[in-house]
Amino acid sequence: MKKIFIYFIPVFLFGLLSGSATAQSGLLRYADRKLAEENYFEAGQGYANAYAKNPSFQAAKGAAMAFDVLRDYPKAYNWWEKAVTFAEADDKDWLQYIAAANRAGEKDAVFMALDSLDEEQNGAIRNLQLDSLKYWYGSEGNAGLKRLDRINSSSTEFGWVKDQQGRIYFTSDRGGESDREKKALRIDKSYKYYNKSSDWTGRDFLSIYRMDTAGTVTPFEVPVPGVFHASDPYVLQEQDIIFYTVTRDIRRSKNYEVHSELYFSRLDAAGKPVDFKGLPINSPLDYSIKSPFVDESNKRLYFSSDMSGGHGGFDLYYMTYGENFEFQEPVNLGPEINSAGNEIDPFIQDGKFYFASDGHPGLGGLDIFTSDRNNDTFAGVKNMGLPYNSPQDDFGFFETAENRVLISSNRPESSGWDDIFELESLYKDFQALVLACDGEKVSGALEVSLTEGNDKINIGIDQIGDGMLEAEMAPEQDHEIQIKKQGYFAIHDKDLSTRGLASGSLEKTYQLVRIPYNTAVYVDLVYYNLDESVIRTDAQASLDKVAELLKYYSFLNIVVRSHTDARASEAYNEALSEKRANAVRDYLGKFGVARSRIEAEWLGETELANDCGDGNPCPEDLHQLNRRTELLLLAFPEEGRAYTMPPELQGVDLCDISNIQLPEELPTIYFGFDQAELDVADMMALERVALMLKNMINRRLAIMGHTDNRGSAEYNEALSKERALVVKNYLEGKGIASDRLVYEFFGKTKPVNDCDEQPCSPEMHQLNRRTELILPSIPTPKKNWSRKEGQ
Repeated sequence: MKKIFIYFIPVFLFGLLSGSATAQSGLLRYADRKLAEENYFEAGQGYANAYAKNPSFQAAKGAAMAFDVLRDYPKAYNWWEKAVTFAEADDKDWLQYIAAANRAGEKDAVFMALDSLDEEQNGAIRNLQLDSLKYWYGSEGNAGLKRLDRINSSSTEFGWVKDQQGRIYFTSDRGGESDREKKALRIDKSYKYYNKSSDWTGRDFLSIYRMDTAGTVTPFEVPVPGVFHASDPYVLQEQDIIFYTVTRDIRRSKNYEVHSELYFSRLDAAGKPVDFKGLPINSPLDYSIKSPFVDESNKRLYFSSDMSGGHGGFDLYYMTYGENFEFQEPVNLGPEINSAGNEIDPFIQDGKFYFASDGHPGLGGLDIFTSDRNNDTFAGVKNMGLPYNSPQDDFGFFETAENRVLISSNRPESSGWDDIFELESLYKDFQALVLACDGEKVSGALEVSLTEGNDKINIGIDQIGDGMLEAEMAPEQDHEIQIKKQGYFAIHDKDLSTRGLASGSLEKTYQLVRIPYNTAVYVDLVYYNLDESVIRTDAQASLDKVAELLKYYSFLNIVVRSHTDARASEAYNEALSEKRANAVRDYLGKFGVARSRIEAEWLGETELANDCGDGNPCPEDLHQLNRRTELLLLAFPEEGRAYTMPPELQGVDLCDISNIQLPEELPTIYFGFDQAELDVADMMALERVALMLKNMINRRLAIMGHTDNRGSAEYNEALSKERALVVKNYLEGKGIASDRLVYEFFGKTKPVNDCDEQPCSPEMHQLNRRTELILPSIPTPKKNWSRKEGQ
């Protein structure tokens, strides 16, 4: 695309313009004359004055091209904008207008112009790669730029380098305004001058300046005599030697052109030059040499030159040198690096070769490129993109040992002609701390994915020790992170963003929770008639609730464990218990519960609830306790499966598994007058409590005995103790450890109905004769999960 921006060689363009321009007025004739003299500053002003007098295509185009050569991109764009409004403007003029709009930073105008062209014109432009601008402008930069205010001024500054003592060297024309008799620099960075007063640009000579560690800027006086321009300082890091570019006053004839040369000097302790020596290939009347860079480890001097035999304008070369800087013949870096355009400002760091070019595809003017260097070969050339490059000129790449990156540019943010900028990373440092439930860092490797933007582009993230993650995240972007570990719930943060983040870092803490495989969250029991497997009416409410829970919570499965009493043969009882398990499975199936979610076990008479076994006679009602099916709802029943966090558990503290265990409706055991014995109904109720405690080992149970108001306090206290103990003893008989059962007895001090204050009916006295059960050890959860509201 650079070929677009140099599509016309300015002198060739002006030759066409001069040949076709008619002498409409004295102002146009004056501008044409200044053009022929290569006085582009005066020519541009002349065409502008002619246009003001009589607007014409020739005047607008002449002014546009003059300011193009002077690299005054805003003015060039304004004049090209006028030129293409005339009927005489052709496709080439539109190309120049688009290129000027791009260089002026008017990217909206670029895209509008492209959209306005017909298909034939648009195709020609695309063949010349100009539409690749959309790629560059669509690529997010990973850094920002800041001007070095202590160095930059309203004049030109470029070419920042640093020596081993921390002193900064750069080029500037801040010496003051030139007069018309001075030999001035052509603003194409070729560092040629003409011994003609007409070659005037209004800018002073370039000089080298030095800023010490205290920030004081002073001129660096090169010792070479007769110097007009001194620029491009490069200071060696291992020796006190400085290379630089000069343009000397060599008076040979009235009109002549002098090219730049390379010299080097030794520096004293104060950083002042003590001698000078030019390169043996300097030939100031034939070609230019500039942009020195020294690869000290390989003893090579790199430079830019337009000597004959190159690939285009300025090419990059190197020369090897000996201990005393005896230089060998120059070697061209070849067509991989050099183009038909101009290449300048070589720089090498960490195996990367950097340079500026206007001949490789890029954004506009000079761009900065990089290539992988391996000995004498280069692997590809890559445009460094935004923000290193802009539609204007970007050059002078330099990276310090402290990884500071400096470039020079005349982009719109410049206060002078060229300014020196330092790149600031816009990436945000992202740190994530991954903790386990105990508050300690999660040990071992984590599987982590970090994506960026709407396209979910993966970006790198590193694990730094246990539970520590680090990454660099692009600014003003939405991100997502997933953190996985075998046996834990995956973390998926979709709200990770650097948008509006003022600081340079983003810190997050995540909690990685173990999946509570096979955790019982709810239990119940259903009973059967003798020798039957039919679901009784009194069991339907329990099964309906279980079916409802399974229907709405996909992370639950159920274990159905069916039993019989000990009467009849073992084979018969096993078959009967299978029928009872199948009856439950079929009942749940009517609610849409898949059979794969129901684990059925039939145990026959092998797990009796009491001693009513063979040869041990029992009352008929005690056999009822054995004719049962246990219902166990288990969360996350597939051991090893990578479960995702269910939506209904979002916000629930799963480090405490009590928070996923559904509240149980605990029974109250009622007693007859002056009694402390359990009947079969009480035992059936306590069987369910025992089933819960067996499968939810985190739970504790408080047992509180009471009496009615009749009788003395001492008698009732003893009776209430018996009523509490009879429940405790029953549960201990079911295998529940005594330290999980806390019992208290209150006598008649906490009645449901205060029968001392009012006459009580037998039913009211019955409510006072009770043992209450509660689960005191379960903390109130931050957020309980339950059936969806309204279901």
